Amino acid sequence: MKTLNIFFILVLFNFLNGYSCSQVNKSNSDMGGWFLAGSKPKYYEIGPAMKKYNSKEVYYLKSIENVESGFGTIMKQVPPGEYLGKRVRLTGNIKSENIVSVAGMWMRVDGKQPGVMLTFDNMSSRPIKGTTDWQKYEIVLDVPDSSSNIAYGVLLEGSGSVWLSDLVFEIVGSDVASTNTLVQPVNMMGNFSILPDELINIPDAIEVRHTPIMPYAVKPMDDTANYYWFYKTIVKATFEDLEITEFGAYIWNGTKWVFSNVTGKPFEPKDFAEWYTCKNWKMKKGVEYIDPNNWNYSPILQNGKSLWYYIGRNKKGELFKGTAIVDYVGEMKK
Repeated sequence: MKTLNIFFILVLFNFLNGYSCSQVNKSNSDMGGWFLAGSKPKYYEIGPAMKKYNSKEVYYLKSIENVESGFGTIMKQVPPGEYLGKRVRLTGNIKSENIVSVAGMWMRVDGKQPGVMLTFDNMSSRPIKGTTDWQKYEIVLDVPDSSSNIAYGVLLEGSGSVWLSDLVFEIVGSDVASTNTLVQPVNMMGNFSILPDELINIPDAIEVRHTPIMPYAVKPMDDTANYYWFYKTIVKATFEDLEITEFGAYIWNGTKWVFSNVTGKPFEPKDFAEWYTCKNWKMKKGVEYIDPNNWNYSPILQNGKSLWYYIGRNKKGELFKGTAIVDYVGEMKK
């Protein structure tokens, strides 16, 4: 698991602010907000288990093919909220079966700049191996005031199965030892973690995620000159009602983010209302608004990054934003 540590961090940052590419046909209510991610999610499956554990819901993550390398993870993301400036303990019950490599619970606290990881632990020093009965595991991390997101879940490297139940957070005192594996905050995304100047000073209050976060290319019959990457985008106001003022996308050109809307200017609120089925472009707190047919296109089949942004105004006239990167893959969808 030690060799997985940095690789795991790098891949999960490709899923920053979302990354939801579930391979099972389950509704959000069935999954309790859990989704599938990882370096090779197509080799894994998640779902709700038939039996509960201690009267709590149980979810599973299992390999559906022999996996010689790479990993899958069942995960969630939440805003830091009440945990800001606190030390937090994540506890969870996990059972395993026939794990060829390793598994483990993990937790990551992200900074306000995309790609900046403040604290992290994936049980690399105490991995779960083989077949084990239900056991309680814990992770303890600080959530600095500069945090923007908490991601957590259970990972499985290679083949095998894990079941998880009752993953919960609690605030603990400084007398409880941290399990943080980072010596200092880490920027895992290089220069493209720096937001465009137009966005950098707007505070975050909108959750954005794409699924799949790493779409493969297709070539529609009506446009054989270009490759297209299709995905779904979900947008949610996390703290209060917000009225969308503009949204759009940037493309990473290798050195900086370049504005890339096909219109050459930000999309308008009426576009959000139509594409995301949001009446009068006014987002209600906690409600997910979904564009089921988002896309990028290019005449060249190549890897790329697109940064989608959304800006909303509250009743006081204050502006807030949300961003998420989609990594499109330079390979044809099979």
